[in-house]
Amino acid sequence: MRWPRRAILIRLVIYIPLIAFLAWRAQGGCEQSPSMEAEQGLEQQLAPHRRVITMPDGTQQEIIELTAEEAKAILGPMPENLEGDAKAGD
Repeated sequence: MRWPRRAILIRLVIYIPLIAFLAWRAQGGCEQSPSMEAEQGLEQQLAPHRRVITMPDGTQQEIIELTAEEAKAILGPMPENLEGDAKAGD
């Protein structure tokens, strides 16, 4: 029996694992469920600080109001440039 040409075999060796990997990722492979739990905990901590405002054009926008101390307690340390912007706005 004659084997297929080398170029065809090389393409098969490359593309079959690539297609299998992409199909696995599309099926939801390697999902990170612990990060989803952390996001839900963060949402619960931010819930009391949420407020809905009505814009001049009639649309509604949800905002989160936090002081710098609350933001550090909930979100962790802030980058230096953001802290400077917050102090300049006060």
